[in-house]
Amino acid sequence: MHAHYKKTFSALLAVSFLSILAHSYASQKTTLTVFAASSLADSFTNLEKLFEKTHPNVEVTFSFLASPTLATQIIAGAPADVFVSASNKDMQRASARAPIYQEFLFNRIVLAVPVKNPFKIERIKDLNKPGLKWIQCAHELPCGSAADAALASDGRVISKPVSLEPKASGVIAKLMKGEVDAALVYHTDVVKNHKSLKEVIFSDRQASKTNYAIAIISDGKQKVLARTFVDFVQSSQAISYLRRSGFGVIS
Repeated sequence: MHAHYKKTFSALLAVSFLSILAHSYASQKTTLTVFAASSLADSFTNLEKLFEKTHPNVEVTFSFLASPTLATQIIAGAPADVFVSASNKDMQRASARAPIYQEFLFNRIVLAVPVKNPFKIERIKDLNKPGLKWIQCAHELPCGSAADAALASDGRVISKPVSLEPKASGVIAKLMKGEVDAALVYHTDVVKNHKSLKEVIFSDRQASKTNYAIAIISDGKQKVLARTFVDFVQSSQAISYLRRSGFGVIS
């Protein structure tokens, strides 16, 4: 073979080898599976981007559903590495696989209404106004039990929600679409949509509160990586972002 063609052929082989190596390297990304409460979807998706910048060989896969649903799936043996629940109750239900957990964030239920609303809602008891349609989470969900406790602490609302939604994200979605006049949602939902919504706060801030807990799944495939992720979401960088998103931090 002519020397020139030998060099060209060798160069092509080298490029092909590097291409195959790069493709193989990219396909070897480690997957971390995180089960998290639906109310964390926006904030954790953004945190994922920060995490993957410093861990380029890791791909974080989320399952964002209501905490009771996630707990049920974990109890049934669903493959997961990290569980983030919006309530201790659901975390404790999954204790066989998530025996050690830590509370690290909290959120609060508020009454959210559009900035421009024809019912002129300014107080919690304004939910009693005739013709007003409002919604909340289903009672068995963390956002639902917090809403129930907040309403009970206020004691002045006699009207009933027109629907009980199966997850927190569904409540804010219906309000933003204009399907209802008001909704009991998390404070973080209002922070995210602050240009469109305003909130009325319950006087009993403890009753309207829900705590988030995080745990590593004991039989997960990526326990070391799971610890790295749990440490990251509790790092000063992540906590600073979560505070800006409206979450409170449990020290």
